[in-house]
Amino acid sequence: MDQPLENRSFRRERNKNREVRLPPLPPGLEVFRPAEVLGSAVLVVEDEAAMQQQLRIDLHDLGYRPSASSSAPEAMELLSRERVAAVLLDLVLDETEDSGFELLTWIREHHPGLPVIVLSAAQVNSAAIRRAYELGASSYFVKGNVPMAHIYSDLAARLVERGTGRPGSYKFGRLEFDPTRRTVKLGEREIRLTPQQTALVLHLAQGSKPATARDLIQAGLFRTDAAHSTVHSALLTLRRRLDELEQGLGQNFVRATARGYSLVSIQ
Repeated sequence: MDQPLENRSFRRERNKNREVRLPPLPPGLEVFRPAEVLGSAVLVVEDEAAMQQQLRIDLHDLGYRPSASSSAPEAMELLSRERVAAVLLDLVLDETEDSGFELLTWIREHHPGLPVIVLSAAQVNSAAIRRAYELGASSYFVKGNVPMAHIYSDLAARLVERGTGRPGSYKFGRLEFDPTRRTVKLGEREIRLTPQQTALVLHLAQGSKPATARDLIQAGLFRTDAAHSTVHSALLTLRRRLDELEQGLGQNFVRATARGYSLVSIQ
């Protein structure tokens, strides 16, 4: 007889030498949770203490690495210094009625590819839903109207998509990146990226601090035995490809510092 799903061992598709064992699912949380999302850092932005605690406990039990903030400024500060893979955002925070929308706008401006799953109070209206999606929400759920397992399954799905599930392009100032078509556009000029280059841009866009060569290897974008020089060479090739749009664009867009690589909006 087949083993239960949660007790099987899985291997990452791009990391075949590393075996990942899924921990048992917590009682009552029969959710979609593929091996590749285990260990992902998830930020919970929620000012209601009981709800914040429930989300943190559930996420931890499901194999994520949760962190939490109670306000928009606190969330911005955390996102400016930490790498996270997704955000669970309560739209109604204590500061102002629009604080959740303002934070969503800020996230889209600074971290275009970061999945943001909105959790709203039960008193919701269609205008709020429309506004959240217009500002770039990845998903929208009304608290108490859907099972928590549904929300956590959607979170895993967004993490698997790595940002490609949201329609449209991501804008980094004058630069426009379409992960579905694998294209980068600057004005009237356009280039097409390789699948690996597209994955690199998406990974850097979703992060909230510079990514080192080791980070990129651990994320499965390179073989586990890849040398750091191989990663640097791939990023240099990406920069040269971007230079075809505008001289010096690659170095200005894909910024390298002692802390690692990050993306910078092109003004």
